[in-house]
Amino acid sequence: RRCAGPHRRMDSKEDASQLKLGEEFKDARCLWNAEVAVILEQLMGRAGNKLKSLAMVEDTLAYVTKFKNFRNKADVQEARKFAAEEIEKGVIEGFEMAVINNCGILNEEEAMELIPTLNDKFQNREGELQDFLDQLTERFSE
Repeated sequence: RRCAGPHRRMDSKEDASQLKLGEEFKDARCLWNAEVAVILEQLMGRAGNKLKSLAMVEDTLAYVTKFKNFRNKADVQEARKFAAEEIEKGVIEGFEMAVINNCGILNEEEAMELIPTLNDKFQNREGELQDFLDQLTERFSE
C-alpha cells in the first residue's frame, strides 16, 4: 500500500469524521497553525534565501500567520500544555484539538457541527464543551 501521492487508495477503515485517520497518523501529532508559523520562522531564519522553495515557504508562512491564534512561541506552549492535559484526561483527541484551534472554533454548537466525534463525547454533558472552549480561548493572543 502506498502512503503518499494523489493515487493513494483510501483504506475503508479510514474516516476522519470518526477519528479513524489510518496507520500513518496513529502516533502523529497534529500541528496548529501557530506551531507551523514558529517552525517556518525558524527555518527561514536559518536558511534564508538558500531554500529551494522559498516562495512556497513564504506563502505557507503568510497563511498560518494570518490564521494563527497565538502571537508567539510562549503563548503556543502555554496553550499546548493546556491541550495536552485535556488530551491526557481523555476530554478531547489531538486531531479534534487541532481542528478546533486551526478553524478558530469558539462555540459549542459550531464545534459539534464541524467535528462529529464531539457529539458522542459531550452528549448529555451540556456546557462542558463550551467551558473547555472558553478555557482554550482565554489563552488566545489578542
